[in-house]
Amino acid sequence: MPQIKKAVKREAILTAAFNAFSEKGYSATTMTEIARLAGTTVANLYVYFDSKLVILYEIYEPWLIEQLHRLRSEVALLNGPRKKIERILAGIWGDIPAADNAFANSLIDALASAPAGLAKPNNLLVSVENFLTQLLKDALPAERIAALGGDLFAHVIWMAFDGFVINQRIGDHRDIQRITALTTTLLLGEAPRESA
Repeated sequence: MPQIKKAVKREAILTAAFNAFSEKGYSATTMTEIARLAGTTVANLYVYFDSKLVILYEIYEPWLIEQLHRLRSEVALLNGPRKKIERILAGIWGDIPAADNAFANSLIDALASAPAGLAKPNNLLVSVENFLTQLLKDALPAERIAALGGDLFAHVIWMAFDGFVINQRIGDHRDIQRITALTTTLLLGEAPRESA
């Protein structure tokens, strides 16, 4: 007789996994630990999810979308392209990497340790690049939108995001304010100021 999936059990698994990934990271979290925290068996985990990576994506995607929507709301309250762009970049490179005990590092950890050729469960990167491109277009003066190169600038920002996430996890905190100010200056087409 096939097992019946229960929404409460599924949510318990996702909550347990989120807590474990946030506390220990992806690689250090086992399916056995997730099952124990969720009050179920490892075999039952596989009734709900095909793999630990699938569990992570089930958690990570809505978590990241929530972070991005929160950032968009904060940016909407600001005036002027410089303030908006600096806030966008500070959110992507500073706030999101630090959120929930550097939870974003779990995805980097998972993908770095995945077998070669393993396909990602979805196209999250494409959707967040599109989101970020639109956020930047809304913040930029019309004459500077071409500087985004379509979605290329957003892709560079997300690739840098991975580095900031790793640095956050290992405690290597960079001067995000100076980095975002410089990047904003370049995006707006202004000459960088000489540093002291």
